[in-house]
Amino acid sequence: MVLGEENEFRAVYVRHHTAVYRYVRRRVLADDAADVTAEVFTTVWRRFGDLPRERVLPWLYGVARNTVANHLRAQETASAAAVAVAVDKSATVAVARDVGDQVAARDAVRRAWSGLSATDREVLALIGWEALPVRDAARAMECSTAVFSMRLLRARQRLRKALDDLDDLDDLDDLENGSPWTGTADTPKVGVVR
Repeated sequence: MVLGEENEFRAVYVRHHTAVYRYVRRRVLADDAADVTAEVFTTVWRRFGDLPRERVLPWLYGVARNTVANHLRAQETASAAAVAVAVDKSATVAVARDVGDQVAARDAVRRAWSGLSATDREVLALIGWEALPVRDAARAMECSTAVFSMRLLRARQRLRKALDDLDDLDDLDDLENGSPWTGTADTPKVGVVR
């Protein structure tokens, strides 16, 4: 690498390190995030000639995606990482009556999220957490915009269905357990509007 490229690499590192770290942190355990981020930038250093100067961040996310996948395979903690990602401490529930509602909502989302495929989770995360436009998210996933758009549509549908299925299961549990809020198996539910 020549001096000009070293300076350019430093500029890319300074400008995008925080975004890449956040991307990685949402996908791996907290203790591993700094090391995995360092691996990402090591790869970027080695492949700096491949860096598309016009769309740097989506390319970095693509490198990070592959690095995270390799890390998870090596650690065999994909399911634990999915749970850690889904229970992001910075997430908030928009409107809830009390803390119990917030906990229940987070648990439902976590359960629905962990039931999705890794590809569905990644597609939704690139749009929701990383706030990438579809074009840039497609580049990070190394596919066309049309393919990514279809994956996004299907991932959203599967997440919605998973949440609906969990809601239906919770309603059945309430009936079987005779919850005071929903009635017993012999009495109809009250106060639940669908």
